[in-house]
Amino acid sequence: MSHKYTLIYFNGRGRGEIARLIFAAAGAEYVDKRVEFSEWPAMKPSTPWKCLPILEVDGVVIGESLALSRFLARKFGLQGKTDVEQALVEGVVEAAAALYVDYFPMIFGKDAKKKAEITEKYLNETAPAVLKNLEEFLSSNKNGDSFFVGQSLTWADLTVLYALDTLFEINTKFEMTDFPKMMAHRKRIESLPKIAEYLKKRPNTTF
Repeated sequence: MSHKYTLIYFNGRGRGEIARLIFAAAGAEYVDKRVEFSEWPAMKPSTPWKCLPILEVDGVVIGESLALSRFLARKFGLQGKTDVEQALVEGVVEAAAALYVDYFPMIFGKDAKKKAEITEKYLNETAPAVLKNLEEFLSSNKNGDSFFVGQSLTWADLTVLYALDTLFEINTKFEMTDFPKMMAHRKRIESLPKIAEYLKKRPNTTF
């Protein structure tokens, strides 16, 4: 049975990008509905958790970015082959979230001092620690020369790809010398035919 999917998010990558990458990897059709910030106040009361993104599936609305991404990963076989793999995938997804969870306060925060404090901690403490853990975890699977979990693509790989994009957007010159497996993994995932095609056509947005 085929389903009709509509992903609704702002006109940017942000919290909607993991779902878009999953759709791309699966080669699945969906409506990528992008809304402007000016439209959000009128939409907000009708959303399940008063936030975007949301995913409409045959008229049913699913809220929260990781919940809807997890749903899509299951639908398209990107969640891991076994229960244990699925748990390992979830661990990577949760760990990688630390690389993008504070993105909006760092980019759109109005308090300059607070923005500077959050960004400094992120670049000097959070990111290096998370990357170290991810590098070690990746290296434990096929010496880090394959995927994060198992022997095929999962949404863990796509989540890390998005997380690194976010990191490099915050600091384009972030030092990655200590994380060679992560950088090689990023290149491998970006070069997958369906992902490469998506990235080539992806709209150029401010976030």
